[in-house]
Amino acid sequence: MYSELHSEILRRLPLDFDFKKQSGDFLQQGVCPNCGERELYTHKEHPWLLRCGRLNKCGNELHIKDIYHDLFESWSERFPSKTDEKTGFVTNPNAAADAYLSHGRGLKFFKIKGWYQQGSYYCGEKQIGTATVKFTLTNGATWERFIDKPERFGTMKARFSGSYKGYWWQAPDFDLNQVVTAKELWLTEGIFDALSLLQVGISAVSVMSCNNFPSESLKTLRDQLRHTTPPTLVFAFDAGKAGEYHTIKFVEKARKLGWNATAAQPSSGKSRLDWNELLQRELLTPEHIQHYRYLGALLIAPSAKAKSVLIYQKTNQHEFPFEFQLCMYWFKFHANKYDKTTKVDDNLAALNEATSVQLLCMCYPHALYFQENLTTDESWYYFQIDFSHGLSVKKTFTGAQITSHIEFKKRLSSVAAGAIYEGNTHQLNKWFRKHLFNIKRVNVIDFIGYSREHKCYVFNSVAVKDGIEYSINEEDFFDIRSMGIKSQQPIKLSINTIESEYSPYWLNQYWLAFGAKGLITLSFWFGSLFAEQIRQLHKTYPFLEIIGAPGTGKSTMIEFLWKLLGRSNYEGFDPSKSTSSAIGRNLARVANIPVVLNEGDRSMGKDAKKSDFHWEDLKDIYNGRCIFARGIKNCGNDTYEPPFKASVVISQNTAVQASEAILQRLIHVQTDKISYSTETKKAAEWLERIDIRQVSGFILQAIKSEHKVLQEIERKFPIHYQTLANDPKIRTERILKVHAQLWAIFDALKLVIPLSKQQVACVNELIPKLARDRQQAIAVDPPEVQTFWDVVDFLESEQPHTVDHSKDPQLVAINLNQFTEEALHRKQNIPLLVDLKRLLKFGKTYPFIEIKSVNSAVNSRLNRSYPNAKKPLTAKCWIFKRKDE
Repeated sequence: MYSELHSEILRRLPLDFDFKKQSGDFLQQGVCPNCGERELYTHKEHPWLLRCGRLNKCGNELHIKDIYHDLFESWSERFPSKTDEKTGFVTNPNAAADAYLSHGRGLKFFKIKGWYQQGSYYCGEKQIGTATVKFTLTNGATWERFIDKPERFGTMKARFSGSYKGYWWQAPDFDLNQVVTAKELWLTEGIFDALSLLQVGISAVSVMSCNNFPSESLKTLRDQLRHTTPPTLVFAFDAGKAGEYHTIKFVEKARKLGWNATAAQPSSGKSRLDWNELLQRELLTPEHIQHYRYLGALLIAPSAKAKSVLIYQKTNQHEFPFEFQLCMYWFKFHANKYDKTTKVDDNLAALNEATSVQLLCMCYPHALYFQENLTTDESWYYFQIDFSHGLSVKKTFTGAQITSHIEFKKRLSSVAAGAIYEGNTHQLNKWFRKHLFNIKRVNVIDFIGYSREHKCYVFNSVAVKDGIEYSINEEDFFDIRSMGIKSQQPIKLSINTIESEYSPYWLNQYWLAFGAKGLITLSFWFGSLFAEQIRQLHKTYPFLEIIGAPGTGKSTMIEFLWKLLGRSNYEGFDPSKSTSSAIGRNLARVANIPVVLNEGDRSMGKDAKKSDFHWEDLKDIYNGRCIFARGIKNCGNDTYEPPFKASVVISQNTAVQASEAILQRLIHVQTDKISYSTETKKAAEWLERIDIRQVSGFILQAIKSEHKVLQEIERKFPIHYQTLANDPKIRTERILKVHAQLWAIFDALKLVIPLSKQQVACVNELIPKLARDRQQAIAVDPPEVQTFWDVVDFLESEQPHTVDHSKDPQLVAINLNQFTEEALHRKQNIPLLVDLKRLLKFGKTYPFIEIKSVNSAVNSRLNRSYPNAKKPLTAKCWIFKRKDE
């Protein structure tokens, strides 16, 4: 380990794993991330591996490359080639390649010097380049591995020049005599695998891919051998479905060609390691190699009984379950039969006679990992169920379902068509004892989007952490720097990860259709992708309210903005139609993604209905606090109280009527038809037609820029806050804050999409105006309330106590039904009663106090004037505080 790397690792380890003891040659008493105990240790001088001392209960091992991935990339920056000042020649053209193989791959440099060269590759599509390590095959084709942040290139981390079909790579000093002496030649998938085996004295070549049978190279080798006894071919492909399938296929093919062939295979346990990774973890000792030969022999066993006999000879167990050709079997050794048979037959024949094999199930159910939601204390085993006919199913099983053969049989047959378990509970428990010990663990989140705990964006098929994109693996989770994570939220975002298919041309059409107000909405939408981080900076994130008459483009704008995030044919949900449970779940199922509330005008006419939803319910989620609470089904008092992780967009025809506290949290945008034209109509139609694949790359462009976006927001927020605070028309702290946040977010948006000077100027002018308008809006009543009090004043001006039942001069008491009767009698136009009941509670001119029965001044007047009226002494009224004249 070179000195700079060693120093940086020793600096980080105590901080990240809290090593308490650093005496002697070891760092000790660190916290194991797997079991949480202080049993983690590593060698101080060579801290390549961190091990947990609880071998029987944990035994966790962490390689330093998996922990500090960032220290093992950008090799050409860390080890640049040097130029001689006198001659102008490059003194070490392979500096980065040498360092990569030595420090990144753990290979002994002096053994492989001259076998490779340092190259370079530039991707025109992504406009990024990298240094490479280049190897040449026997037929002249080349293979080169990218060594500078290869994750930037997606799944393409290496490339070929020329065809390698039928050929292998062999070391330049390939020694035929050594192969003949060793009596075997190992064939691996990758070049680094072959180099790793060569390091420990095993003759090896690389076939470059598990689906490449090296027929041409084998012909050459046979010609070179002539009359010499050919070596045994050991196919040593990686563990996994593809490697195992081709190992079996190629062993059979090689035998048909007259070669002696067998197999060796790395362990396929908690983490699948290739030969190079085994070398770096010191797992290529002679004892380990012997075990890998045994695993290879099991893989290519010709029958279930032959495989079971190999296991018996290795373990000496008299009963055990095993898998063969994707079926479950049970082996049993009958000692009495063996004793009788050995008297007349040889030992192997006797062993075959004394064993029996029972078919338990015609499929192969195996647990891939244990997935748990630490927030809700729920857990499952994630299974893959494979059939020999090709079907493969992945489903979850609970702990109860895998510990009883009856429950397991029910669950298995319900999730995998045709799968019937015929064994008992004892056989089932023996099967899972082997498969579940020290099983891989994966964190499950019950939402989609940004996980603050893991500092990672998690979607359906792609995740992003620290600006690096990760694809979901074949086991349906994201393996991010030794951290397993997945989302169980069923929302699907179709995010196009092909950068070349994304173009910001949509911005021109969007601007044409919606103008500066559209950019305000886009800015809020963009900021929603960082809502959790912004709340960590400022403690809050604002709400957005979009109102406008039907046909002004609200739905078109919102549906297009959803396309930018990979969600099509969706606008939002209507809380007025939803139960409180459904509202809570809609608010909790996403993080750093907008939640759009479509609150139509249901307060009008015969469609009016009572809803469980009230705008006041949104107060706490402004700060990211709990959305709802529910009890957890157990014997304790535990509750589940998920925090709000998203942002809120309100879209409706009329403005929100709520308390001043809610109105201050809103950024208000009103759509209209003032700028409507043929061009804006065409632009809106273009946005409606655009394919989601052409624009969904926006979300990746945004979240990959997370670091610089947040830096810009943090830098610009205080500047814009002070600008707004200097405006005498804006006095409310919360209004200042939410609009300053929006302004800073808009500045950050300029880092991701190309905005013109005109667009920037228009938005910079509009945001202060929105803040001033919001300040004015919270100071006056809605038109319906103003109309109501105008009618009250009119009725009271002609005859006091016509509709005001209060005898207290400081209060106004109105019976709304009697008010309506009097107003209609005097031919006054008044708002609908259902609207008034909703709006009067938030009045500002006459603040609402309560609803109660009062000693009626109106009825007293009528009883005095009309003795036969006999009006009741009390009336149920809405009580308001009288305005200060």
